[in-house]
Amino acid sequence: MTNVPEAPFKGVWHQWSKDVELFRGMVEALTNNATVAFIVCNLQDQVMYVNQTFQSVFGWTLEEVFGTRLPTLREQDWPEFHERLLGGQWELKLSETFRLRKDGTLLPVSETVAPIRSRNGDVISYACVIRDITGRKHAERKLKESEQRFKSLFEQNPDAVLSLNLAGRMTDVNPAGQRMMGNRLELLLDGRLEEWIVPEERSAFRHHLEQTKSSGTQHFDSALTDSLGNRVELNMKLLPIYVDEEVVGMYCIAKDITGHKRALETINFLAFHDSLTELPNRRLFHNRLTELLGPDSQPGERVAVVWIDLDGFKQINDTHGHAAGDYVLGEVAGRLRSSVRSQDLVARMGGDEFTVLLRGISELDDVVKLSERLIHVLGEPIRYRQEQLCITPSIGIALHPEDGTDADTLLIRADTAMYQVKQGGKNGFRFYSQAR
Repeated sequence: MTNVPEAPFKGVWHQWSKDVELFRGMVEALTNNATVAFIVCNLQDQVMYVNQTFQSVFGWTLEEVFGTRLPTLREQDWPEFHERLLGGQWELKLSETFRLRKDGTLLPVSETVAPIRSRNGDVISYACVIRDITGRKHAERKLKESEQRFKSLFEQNPDAVLSLNLAGRMTDVNPAGQRMMGNRLELLLDGRLEEWIVPEERSAFRHHLEQTKSSGTQHFDSALTDSLGNRVELNMKLLPIYVDEEVVGMYCIAKDITGHKRALETINFLAFHDSLTELPNRRLFHNRLTELLGPDSQPGERVAVVWIDLDGFKQINDTHGHAAGDYVLGEVAGRLRSSVRSQDLVARMGGDEFTVLLRGISELDDVVKLSERLIHVLGEPIRYRQEQLCITPSIGIALHPEDGTDADTLLIRADTAMYQVKQGGKNGFRFYSQAR
């Protein structure tokens, strides 16, 4: 047996010791500055090394866990851990699991286990690299909550919510939108929303689409025709969808305001019309007459105001009741409408009094002929149930510009002429100039 000189052996041993110290120093420098927890265990699961991140994340110091069984696993976790570790030849990757901390709480982590081998390839220990995924889990939960909140807002929203691409094609429609349009989702997808908009509003809708892409949110009223052909009035909002500060699509939120708009139209109608006969009322008649006589009137245009009072109406009301009186007023309104030209205006001034605004008169004879026609038409008996109800008209006429140049004067003078007829025996007509 050859003897190994002592001096060279000591030199080799000294160099090997220096290499080990250098290697250990490099490992500690790397692992202690890592953002992940690093643990080395022998094959008996005893901890041989932990880095600073492990100590700060899990709470144990190296002195507390050195030589003890890996403390991050709960008792019930060990069988599965060993089974998967041995089955994977000491390699293991867990994208999401829980590990125990010193205070007894569980930490969501991802974990990678890798074998440490000797020079001849034998596994002599293993290393666990554990990453705290609390932040990721929190972000995922926030994202999931946000998605669920958006889904709830989208699906449960009482207003129609439509997702559009840049071409204005529908990529998603919520249940309220499907009900409003009267079609199932699969029949709406990839269709252009513009095609549902009523023809007279399409140009404005296209303008709002383009403005949304370049200028941001647009808010406007429009209307669409549903699958049954019904017109649906809408208050619409178009909002751009941004990805990396670039508009990639739009959301359209559409509120059905058909009922609201009809209510407003009804209110507006009742403000300027008589609820019983649906004729224009005193206010609308006065406004139209004022406009006709205003600065924009045609120079030299002749206008006549015809005031009509029903003779015998009070007796019908007293004898047959207000229902009969209302029926007579409705019948009179219809006869007046059918007796005048399309450019003339018939109004109910209140009670049993009506007015007619005649415009573009070329000859006084035109007014005379109309008055005679009204006397004849309104003098025809009105059949009510089993009765024949009879009335006659007293008609007063004021002319513009002869009898006045403003609405109030013409109305007063037409009324004055009508009372002259009343006093003279009723059932006739008279011009204001003849009544003086």
